[in-house]
Amino acid sequence: MKKIIFPLLVIFLFSGCSTLPIKKEPVLKNYAKGVVAYQQENYDEAIKFFEKEIKENGQSSYLNLKLGNLYLEKRMPDKAKKYFYRAKKKNPNDPDVYFGLGLAYLFEKNNEMATYFIEKGLERDPGKTSFRLILSDIYVTLQNYEKGELHYSVLVNQFPSNYLLHYNYAKLLEKTGKENLAEIEYLKTLDIVPFFWQANLSLALLYQKQGKNEKAKQFFENTIQYNPKNPVPYIFLSSIYYSEEKIDSAIEILEKGIGQGLKEKMIFDFLGSLYYQKEEYNKAIENFNKSLEISDTSDTRFRLGILYDKIGQKQQMEEQMKKAIQLNPENPLALNYLGYSYLDENKNIKEAYKMIKKAVEKDPKNGAYLDSLGWAYYKMGNYKKARYYLEKAINYEQDPEIEEHLAWTYFKLCNWEKALFYFTKAYEKTGKEDILKEIEKIKCLIKNENH
Repeated sequence: MKKIIFPLLVIFLFSGCSTLPIKKEPVLKNYAKGVVAYQQENYDEAIKFFEKEIKENGQSSYLNLKLGNLYLEKRMPDKAKKYFYRAKKKNPNDPDVYFGLGLAYLFEKNNEMATYFIEKGLERDPGKTSFRLILSDIYVTLQNYEKGELHYSVLVNQFPSNYLLHYNYAKLLEKTGKENLAEIEYLKTLDIVPFFWQANLSLALLYQKQGKNEKAKQFFENTIQYNPKNPVPYIFLSSIYYSEEKIDSAIEILEKGIGQGLKEKMIFDFLGSLYYQKEEYNKAIENFNKSLEISDTSDTRFRLGILYDKIGQKQQMEEQMKKAIQLNPENPLALNYLGYSYLDENKNIKEAYKMIKKAVEKDPKNGAYLDSLGWAYYKMGNYKKARYYLEKAINYEQDPEIEEHLAWTYFKLCNWEKALFYFTKAYEKTGKEDILKEIEKIKCLIKNENH
């Protein structure tokens, strides 16, 4: 409102010269002092003089509007509304009155009333771009995306060279599933400002979501070029190469990010997983340890535990799994892994049972966890319970290890036919010689029983 103070003051002064003695200044005295105070950002003094002006010379739409804006400056929306409503009563067609009311309600976080009055203001003055932008953002907050899109479409047509308007419009279109229109707006943004990395990244993510990997790669590369310190494009570009089974390329991208000085947990975790895929276990361990330096998490400890198991360091594996469980006592992966490792080594059987049972409680339809629980019962000599959980496990996961466990369980229950059935299935998938020996033993048992 500062822009209109001096013209109005000049007009008022000149119009007053012809009708009033200059020395008395009955109308201008308090108003002029209020203007000076306002220009000096002394809002309390400005309010005092403007209110005095109204008291002495009657209600004025302009002064009420001015007072409303001053109270908004002071973050006092309730008082601001009182003066805006008075201004509205005096001049119901003034768009600034409606914009003021809209802002006052916005301060009070009353978005519905804010949108109502800003809409009314725009009906009277459609050219108030800043308020149309505010209105668009309020509608997005209210999840009224249709109206938000409507106002953004007006804005981008009014200001076709404003790259931020195109970008925000694109984000809104993408959010509402209009991906083709969003792509157009992102490209318009980049036509105006090619190095705007946010638009490059958003477009890359859109293309990746659509499965257009080559286009996605191009815009991820652009993002890295224009903002080499942002970890996001490295991670997503690497994930594309991983999905294409180009593990070396995926590793190269992440190593490039680290070369730029990036120290992101997600990068080290992803890189560790990629080196695990390549069976370069020591490099994988190195990266997971770097990840732990940034943030110690149960998931990273679990992965480290698996790696130490792979290189035969059982004690280190056990330590990492215990730390994983300490950090997250509900981590079913770590509970099951450590529990089953104990069963495999024939130690801490009861402790193993408790851990595995907890894992099953977290995920009762997980075939691996049910198998572990069944095997724990087997190790404790409860073969009927073992059979129950192993039969449940085989319903969820057709795995030769579960079949072998079932075979041993039925063997203990002297059900030779079922034992033979499951040993045979396990052998067909694995070709293990020790299973073949058990098959021959059971065949002999069955043959002897028949005789």
